[in-house]
Amino acid sequence: MLSRLIRHPVSLIIGVILGLFAAYETSVRFFAYTGDAYVMSDIVVLSAQVEGPVSRLAVQNNQSVTADQLLFEIERTPYALKLRETQAALATARANLELAQDEVNAAKAAVTSAQAVQTNAEDQLTRIKTLEKEGYSPEATLDVATRDVATASANVTAAGAQLAVAARRVSVAQAAIESAAAAVAKAQYDLSKTVINAPDAGRVAPFVTRVGDYLRPGSEVMAIVTDKRRRVVANVSERHLARIRVGQRALLTLGSDPWALHWGRVSGIAGGVARTPDNPQVIPYVEPTTDWVRLPRRFPVEVTLDAWPEGLGLFNGADARVLIWF
Repeated sequence: MLSRLIRHPVSLIIGVILGLFAAYETSVRFFAYTGDAYVMSDIVVLSAQVEGPVSRLAVQNNQSVTADQLLFEIERTPYALKLRETQAALATARANLELAQDEVNAAKAAVTSAQAVQTNAEDQLTRIKTLEKEGYSPEATLDVATRDVATASANVTAAGAQLAVAARRVSVAQAAIESAAAAVAKAQYDLSKTVINAPDAGRVAPFVTRVGDYLRPGSEVMAIVTDKRRRVVANVSERHLARIRVGQRALLTLGSDPWALHWGRVSGIAGGVARTPDNPQVIPYVEPTTDWVRLPRRFPVEVTLDAWPEGLGLFNGADARVLIWF
């Protein structure tokens, strides 16, 4: 049989190819292997939230930092002056409120006085009407008393209107205080954002920002590569997805630690990928072609090592190879 195949090399080659294909198709029922994998951890990108020139850089490329460690500062002077301005406006608004409240108190006193005068005038009018009926008071006196009551009543109405105006001024002053207090809070917030600290421990990725560079809100300044959620992301062919489950065992090799085998478990499976690189990057995009060979769609599968190799640093983006057992 062997000699026959040797005499027919084409048949031998076809037989070997078919045998390898059958072995591969059988193997995919038991494990998934990919060399398209890389090391990953959480990365925090730090951007400017206020505009201004960089006044201080407290770290260097690749430096290790701790949580809350100072990274960089934006020129604070304009924001400190703005805070002082808003604080002065708040103090003025509070003084205006006190003045409006004093006006309310004065208007209330005026109303009380006008009402007392009105009451006295009405009493006087009543006495004069009684005397007139008895013939002891001339008609002219009655006219004067009637006029005094009308005048007192008008004064009460005017004092009440002034009280209403003063009360509205209090409302306006209170609204001005709320507006000024909000402006102070905004100024304090903006001032606080001129100092940027590390949100987590990690290493500073190389950056190009330098002292004097003018930043605008949203300008990316630097990134911190943290140690949180160290994992290997394996782009696995879609033909394996039906058999991959969270918790399955995986065997890995790391490009930064060659010839060493590491064990891990599947910790996450992507629910979808973008079909084109133009899609928003909230959904990952995995390039489906390598040179001229078109590959099946691949989906990111996260694998967490049982224990990260002692003494091996975290090199985000380093290559890895993954074998997942079903």
